[in-house]
Amino acid sequence: MDFSISRFIVFICTLGSCALLGAPTAVAERVGARDANAPTVFITPPTGTQTAYAARNTQFLCLAAIPVPPSMITITVPQTPWVQGQKVMASTIPFVEGAVNWKDVPNAHPEFKTWVQNGQRHFKGNGIPNHPTGVFPVDPTTAAYPYYAAAPAEGYSSAAAIPIGPYDLDVTVPANPVYSDTPACISDLVTGVVTQTGAVWHANIAYAGVWVDPIAALPVDKCWGHPYNTQYHYHGYSWKCFPRQGEAREHSPLFGYAMDGFGIYGPRGDDGKWLKNEDLDECHGHFGYIEWDGQWTTMYHYHLNNEYPYGPGCYRGVAGTAVSHGKHAHGFPTSQALPSVDVAPAADNEGKVLR
Repeated sequence: MDFSISRFIVFICTLGSCALLGAPTAVAERVGARDANAPTVFITPPTGTQTAYAARNTQFLCLAAIPVPPSMITITVPQTPWVQGQKVMASTIPFVEGAVNWKDVPNAHPEFKTWVQNGQRHFKGNGIPNHPTGVFPVDPTTAAYPYYAAAPAEGYSSAAAIPIGPYDLDVTVPANPVYSDTPACISDLVTGVVTQTGAVWHANIAYAGVWVDPIAALPVDKCWGHPYNTQYHYHGYSWKCFPRQGEAREHSPLFGYAMDGFGIYGPRGDDGKWLKNEDLDECHGHFGYIEWDGQWTTMYHYHLNNEYPYGPGCYRGVAGTAVSHGKHAHGFPTSQALPSVDVAPAADNEGKVLR
């Protein structure tokens, strides 16, 4: 193994679900590889990508948990074995192994409910997804372990020792979001709630001595999630284990809600077309005909796909609140200096090095 990776100090984060009523019942075993267009390659941003403004192929960040100005957060391509130029090769990622069926774990079975009241959509849960996850803490005998063991974590010997555990998920978003022509920055690591699984999406940014795309720098489990501060969350191919993925020739179904209240749908648009970043606006969304609260209507919504930032890159509405999950900064240091990281040179989408 290339031990340049051992200098990676990468942290990432989480948020999930809660409550007993309305718990999702479908499980990952029902998903399978139903979509012939399932991605095998992901496009990570080139070195030097800015996060201080709204644009395609990036995130517009103003994260409250990171006490540096957005202008200081530029993305670097890490030199991990599964990254070739700007391509993240899914088949070579050393995914975190094992499978934990949380329905069989005492005091940690999935709990989630959602309701609408006084113009607000509420989500309560315990952060445990309704599908199996990889085994955390990470097994020292597995290929993923050196990457996690190289990442220190407050309260643990390393990030490899962090378990998945229940926590108090409490998220509120507008039930009737209002579109704005002016994009808003992402101020919280939680970017949305996955109503299909009772877990959450996090901003796709992490600190490894430099700022990186999490899936380019650290292995996730086979559902493309992992914990930080015990909280499970998704990055990258963040719909892999969702139980309702729709039909290949139809618009993807609703997967959940962004923090501004607009819906987050899968990678297929009208007639099942796989959407690229060029088909979406700078916030990774567009106007289209969708099912919304049981009715079909034309409105703004976001899509997930396989090009960074993989989901919402900014908000078209006013963000709601995510409480009771703590503040952490995807590995940003609080008291110690971090070593430098070997990085790959910038490259274009075809993997050609840019000079």
